[in-house]
Amino acid sequence: MINRYSVFATVAACLLAAPLAAQIGSLPENSPYRDLDDHSRFGVVAGYLFTGKDPAGVGPKSAPMFGVRYDLHLSSAAYLNVTLFTASTSRPVLDYTKSAATRNVGSRNVMLTGATASLAVSLTGERSWHNWQPIIDLGGGLVSAIGDINGDRSAYKFETKLLIDYGFGARYLINNNSEIRFDVNWFAWQMKYPDTYKSTAADPVPIAPNGKLSPWTQNKAVTVSYTRAIFR
Repeated sequence: MINRYSVFATVAACLLAAPLAAQIGSLPENSPYRDLDDHSRFGVVAGYLFTGKDPAGVGPKSAPMFGVRYDLHLSSAAYLNVTLFTASTSRPVLDYTKSAATRNVGSRNVMLTGATASLAVSLTGERSWHNWQPIIDLGGGLVSAIGDINGDRSAYKFETKLLIDYGFGARYLINNNSEIRFDVNWFAWQMKYPDTYKSTAADPVPIAPNGKLSPWTQNKAVTVSYTRAIFR
């Protein structure tokens, strides 16, 4: 008498073997996967920086961003990404000696400039799937505001800050030498308010409503970049 479990195991093995045989036996040109011969790449990046709302409301506003990026294949599924970016924007100027209804006295133009370096990992390894390669990355860098080194009536200046960079993206391989990449990244940096933001002489409501003078803000960058291979 044939053991029913043996029959089930045999049928299951046949069903599993069929797609595996089809995958192993398929021609390279018909495979959805493509092995990559990555080296160094350099190109341009553009997008939009959505700045997070800080409690005091004196941080830079959202604005378009532009820059350049350099990508280096380290080994296997790991890549080094270096990006330099800039965004021309402005920030509110608040007079902390005035009441909440009248303390907004204008704005100040600033040029946010940053540099990030991150380690990216490909989710498909050292190959693409239908010319796409999904990636996650984590890193850090610096961000500063050109033209905002001197204080104003708000007694605030952006200064240079450390930032934490994390996000995800996808590469689309146009050919062996060029690609387009889409990314969504979050830049976390810490605001630094002056002590006077705890309260004002004219209004008991402080500019910093939660009393914290060093809150973190989350800022989102949505970008597209075009890079080409160099040093092949």
